[in-house]
Amino acid sequence: MDLLSEIAQSLLTAANNYEPLLVKYGLIIIFAAIMAEGFGIPTPGQSLLIAGALLSTRGEFDISLLLVSAWFAAVIGNMLGYLIGRAGGRRLLLRLPLNTARLERMNAFCQRHGILLVIFSRFIDGPRQLTGIFVGSLQMPVTTFLLATSLGALLWVGFWGTGSYYLGQHMHIVAQVFESIAPFTWVATGFAILILCIYLIRRHNHRRASPEKH
Repeated sequence: MDLLSEIAQSLLTAANNYEPLLVKYGLIIIFAAIMAEGFGIPTPGQSLLIAGALLSTRGEFDISLLLVSAWFAAVIGNMLGYLIGRAGGRRLLLRLPLNTARLERMNAFCQRHGILLVIFSRFIDGPRQLTGIFVGSLQMPVTTFLLATSLGALLWVGFWGTGSYYLGQHMHIVAQVFESIAPFTWVATGFAILILCIYLIRRHNHRRASPEKH
């Protein structure tokens, strides 16, 4: 229950912090922040998306419009980052202290795992802002990147946007469920600790017994 309260409180704090900005500028500020993230500018796009979704539960925004615009912003921003990398990123890479073998390994990694990199980097600060530029500089095919970044943006918006909206709407239900399973969680945790203690004691005794045999 305490953990859920902390999560809820952090989300509500984000909403309260950004509420004046969102009320004043509306969805355009969320769109601009998320898009700017896509080509390397560090902005609080994810926090604004969460705050906007929570404010949608109070009728400040239409949640469907928020989610669709956030997805478009993410895709457009990432495509701009990709085009920046494709146009000038290769020259930048060649200026870095990278030997030919390392550059080839980067190319091979991008060819093998580039799609997963684009999708999952959407959820990590830093890579979210720079992956488009990076894979663009390595000349990832534009169609491949567009499909990967579209899917990554869909998952990201769905998780943070829809998830925050649902949590804000059904906080009391989630709290009741968490409260009902909390006793079982504590029992399971205690049982796991007991098993770990028994394992460590047996391992310690086994190590002590081994030298005596020799």
